[in-house]
Amino acid sequence: MKTFPGLTASPGVCSGKAYIFKAPDLSYDPSRIEAPGEEKKRLNRAFGLAFEELDRIKDSLSGSMGEEYGHIFRAQMTILEDDDFRREIEDKIDESPRRAETAVEEVYKMYALLFSEMEDNSYNAQRLADLNDVCKRVLRILLGKEDVTLSVLPPESVVIAEELFPSDTAMMDRKNVRGFVTEKGGLTSHVAILAKSLSLPAAVGTPGVMGHIVKDDTVVLDVRDYEKAVVYVNPDGEEQKKLAALEEDYRRRREELLKMKDLESVTKDGHAITLSANIGSVEDLVTAQGFGAKSVGLFRTEFLFLGGGLPQEEEQYQVYAEAAKKLAGGMLIIRTLDIGGDKEVKALNLPKEENPFLGLRGIRLCLKHEELFLTQLRALLRAAVHGDIRVMFPMVSSVLEFRQARELVEKAAAKLAAKGVEHKIPPLGVMVETPAAAFLADELTREASFVSMGTNDLTQYVLSVDRGNEEISSYYRTFSPAVFRAIAMTARAAEKNGKWAGVCGELGGNPQAIPVLIGLGVKELSVTASALPQTIAQIRSLDMSRCREIAEKAVSLATEDDVKAYLRTAV
Repeated sequence: MKTFPGLTASPGVCSGKAYIFKAPDLSYDPSRIEAPGEEKKRLNRAFGLAFEELDRIKDSLSGSMGEEYGHIFRAQMTILEDDDFRREIEDKIDESPRRAETAVEEVYKMYALLFSEMEDNSYNAQRLADLNDVCKRVLRILLGKEDVTLSVLPPESVVIAEELFPSDTAMMDRKNVRGFVTEKGGLTSHVAILAKSLSLPAAVGTPGVMGHIVKDDTVVLDVRDYEKAVVYVNPDGEEQKKLAALEEDYRRRREELLKMKDLESVTKDGHAITLSANIGSVEDLVTAQGFGAKSVGLFRTEFLFLGGGLPQEEEQYQVYAEAAKKLAGGMLIIRTLDIGGDKEVKALNLPKEENPFLGLRGIRLCLKHEELFLTQLRALLRAAVHGDIRVMFPMVSSVLEFRQARELVEKAAAKLAAKGVEHKIPPLGVMVETPAAAFLADELTREASFVSMGTNDLTQYVLSVDRGNEEISSYYRTFSPAVFRAIAMTARAAEKNGKWAGVCGELGGNPQAIPVLIGLGVKELSVTASALPQTIAQIRSLDMSRCREIAEKAVSLATEDDVKAYLRTAV
């Protein structure tokens, strides 16, 4: 039996037969060249066919999984629409006799070199991955090769790949896949996002698997640990029995946990914790309700804006109102636009930034593009009459930004009132993602109705570590005492001012972190839908006084290793 360590992209346990996924052979004879005009005709035809393929994938995925997944392919389509990109390839063809295929590869290599010289962050890595995916699609079409897809898989397949691009996973046979293992990829890669949304076990960053696993090998994927994954290959009879029992135990536990979905999330000693779901679409809300969601702590709205144009007020209103009605009185926290960073909106024609995660994103962009923001605010205020909608502003780093946003809410309300349109100003909150917001939590919670901590970005900014950079992934320490102290500071300030503090990042669904968060004074946890039953069960097993003891000790420790070692025995 061989074992391979990896990173947990999506938790679970599964077993099955290895399905080795390899991209099509794109080799060719570079000396077989037609006249430049013919090569450019071939190129333009390939661009057109590639665009049509991506459009079909986008529509299919948006319909089956929601707009937030379809936007991945819209981003790739914008590459094919970029006249400068196509012109660079055509110039290579004209420069000296070249096949269109050669010109595509040379331009891609030029961009790969350019990206390698830029700051290494998840935005640049993902843009390069998208460009790579697009160029390979164009090459395949130029060479007349059939697309190799995951659309048809044998039953109980565990997909093994060097790397999976968005187009590889989009049309995957979800009925027959049991899990994923990839050599490359990080925790924010597309395969990680897809696996979580489908509740499929997945390990990424698992070097060496392609060279040691062959088709139909027995693979057991153990991703119960929230950080470390283990891939077992061809276990012997005794080991296979143990692993099968582990898988059955995990399945049975999941079934038992699902029975908890309708129970109240209250500690043994009677302290209620609001438990909510993170969603990106109305379709996500329906899925979350199947796991027991009664409220939403984070509705990401940016995915409405990642198509070909900007959504109008009426389109946004219909989406927000539908979500509020489906929750039937449950709290619905809607985050205003968090465009920027790794989310590009073609219609806005935003300038490229060397470091987009420290650039024009979130509330900064909304305040700069006032009309865009006012359109969304009017839609939100109209939808607020249909339920308990609350509005949260992302990436706030000063009290002034919150006040400016609040003034625009009042301006939007005045415009609706002047037209006699029914509306309501909802409670306004702040998403605490920057150290500045944590330091100013006292001042912010005097004016905001609530705060919710986005721990993914908060960890990134507190520790100055790009969470998408595999080279420094060991420095992205989710259990760092510094992060817990920022959370403690925020929660204490909220309580002092009679407001509540929530957590809507990954940390909120981590079983080891939950007692610490509750003990620090966090009143609401918003988690991935599939984690709701498990989180309800855990909250009901906790005692608030013990949580406070655990939290006090955790924040007093010096290192993440110290915190983890303590929590292994304390939780």
